[in-house]
Amino acid sequence: MFDFLNSGKLEKLTIESWSKIDRPGKAEKVFTAYINPDEFTINYSVQQDTNAPLGSISSIGKFLRVPPLEMSLKFFLDGTNSTGTKIDVAEEIRKFYQAVGYDGVGHRTRYLRLKWGKLSLIRNEPDVLDCCLKSASIQYKLFKPDGTPLRAIITATFVEVKDYEKQEQERLDSSPDLTHVRTVMEGDTLPGMTYKIYGDLKYYLEVAKVNKLDDFRSLKPGTKIFFPPFDKNVKPKTSNA
Repeated sequence: MFDFLNSGKLEKLTIESWSKIDRPGKAEKVFTAYINPDEFTINYSVQQDTNAPLGSISSIGKFLRVPPLEMSLKFFLDGTNSTGTKIDVAEEIRKFYQAVGYDGVGHRTRYLRLKWGKLSLIRNEPDVLDCCLKSASIQYKLFKPDGTPLRAIITATFVEVKDYEKQEQERLDSSPDLTHVRTVMEGDTLPGMTYKIYGDLKYYLEVAKVNKLDDFRSLKPGTKIFFPPFDKNVKPKTSNA
């Protein structure tokens, strides 16, 4: 029987570390997991306005923002040589803190890039997580007679932190006050694409006019559509159809 769990090359989870948010060049420090986690948790949330107007019993549900992604996982450290590789648990914990903890140079925790094969994050870059440490706890499981730790579990949570250039690019890409260019994909409709850009599909006829679309109901995949900024104080034209 084919063992799909052990069929590929073993890739260790690594945490690359920098003192600067733009993470220039090669990582200044790297922490590699001794044993890969057997699970990790992604926390993706959406914030909405739940304040209801006076006299109403239901919330408005207006979209506010998507907070940064959070990822929680456990690092297992075993110094008993049970896996054939002997490590110093206390030393590995020290390396972990040096990579992710307080940076005396920048007077803050370090900027990280978490990598582990195909992480499948719900982001534009699903293979890596640019982040900082949010919290960490260490559970010691086994000791030598003199108190030296032999086994430990580091439970850590990381919060997404992108460099300023990526933050600005995402802000611009999501702004309805700028010109956007989108490529039509299979199944796309002009009203649907318009709604994604402006948060309102009422501008789709204006978009069709700008792009000189004779039949906006049948968009050809691969076509580039321009979505210009519109003055929201001007009422768009409506269809009589």
